Amino acid sequence: MKTARREQRIIDFLESRGAMSVEELSGLLGVSVSTLRKQLAVMQENGLVIRTYGGVMPVNRVPDESFESKLHKNIAEKRRIAERARSLIPAGATVALGSGTSIYGLANLLDDLTKGTVYTNSLQTADYLARCPGLEVHISSGILRSRTGTITGSEAAEYFRSIRQVDYAFIGCDAIDGGGVVFSDNLAVASVEKIILNCARHKYILCDGSKLGQSAVARVVELRDCDGLITLRSDTAEEYESMTTILYA
Repeated sequence: MKTARREQRIIDFLESRGAMSVEELSGLLGVSVSTLRKQLAVMQENGLVIRTYGGVMPVNRVPDESFESKLHKNIAEKRRIAERARSLIPAGATVALGSGTSIYGLANLLDDLTKGTVYTNSLQTADYLARCPGLEVHISSGILRSRTGTITGSEAAEYFRSIRQVDYAFIGCDAIDGGGVVFSDNLAVASVEKIILNCARHKYILCDGSKLGQSAVARVVELRDCDGLITLRSDTAEEYESMTTILYA
């Protein structure tokens, strides 16, 4: 197994099981303990895992905030952002959608599309859009994060790598720092959403104002590599105008 693929599987196991012993992890991966210890040392230096005595644990030790909890935050702002994003999508488009409540809000506005194809790693988004007769909906395989409905892991990553280029990709985020770096609170989520963006000709970030000027644990992309940031107008948002196109909701 290649080192990069094994690294992703290590993160997958830790995200789903929490702290593990090196011996247990080596058995699941089919690799020697000595080889695994060397890789874990490198991963710790890169901030991907935390090593413990005889074991290893995920960086994301705080449980995910539930989808339902996030759904009731900044409702009006998210609605306006979703409407602005929806205005970009013509009938017949192919669209890749990440996970999260902002993207789910966009998905709820796609039911009037007479034709289109959607790829997603969000259980809630796929469930809603599957009821829309004009849409062909695809959901990735992978590890389901039960509190958020997000599908992550190496299978999800490979799924989006295999997709022929789509017209548009939209992802949410947990933070965008002052330098225009887009972040997620979760390494496994970030690794998949980066690939979701890479499979599209046009890439957009949806972000409510509470997340601007903030930082988080996992880097996803730089705004300079995206076609636009969709948010509400504010003094903070205007600071990003030199980095990408700002589509104000």
